[in-house]
Amino acid sequence: MMAQNAGTPLFEDYPVTEVFTGKPAAPIFTRTEERQYRTVIREGVRTGYGVGMGTHLIGRPEPTFAGHFIVIRWACGSDCRMMALVDAKTGTIYQPPLGGRGNDYFAVPLMPLDDKASEDFMLTSSLMIVRHACRDFKDRKTCGTYYFNWQDNRFNLVKFGVVDPLRKLIP
Repeated sequence: MMAQNAGTPLFEDYPVTEVFTGKPAAPIFTRTEERQYRTVIREGVRTGYGVGMGTHLIGRPEPTFAGHFIVIRWACGSDCRMMALVDAKTGTIYQPPLGGRGNDYFAVPLMPLDDKASEDFMLTSSLMIVRHACRDFKDRKTCGTYYFNWQDNRFNLVKFGVVDPLRKLIP
């Protein structure tokens, strides 16, 4: 699905048709990286630990993204954030957009010392916005705001805007 407007993608441009309301399925750990963080992921699904709705923590074990995903976030240092998505219907675990490999599998590569760095998403939309993030910290041209659409069990890049060294978004 493509955004209706030619400018910045909006949550309403990527609506979901169904919202899961049942008891969330237990997470299924299939990868080494998932098992490494099994406690925080399991507690997110079971008790709501680290569960967020957009930029705010809600602390309840319920879907917060794209109709049926529980988004769990946790810290990994002063300038580091980790995130996992758990399908509340199936228990399948997915990595966040821009996630890496190994120890960085669940890392969200946000710009260091940047108070504008964040992820934003909604229960009723498949759009996820990652602000002030870098695909490659060595290449500042990869730092900016990323707009992803969740489709076919993966994140698809919809739009990217570079952030200049003064932290201003360049459309």
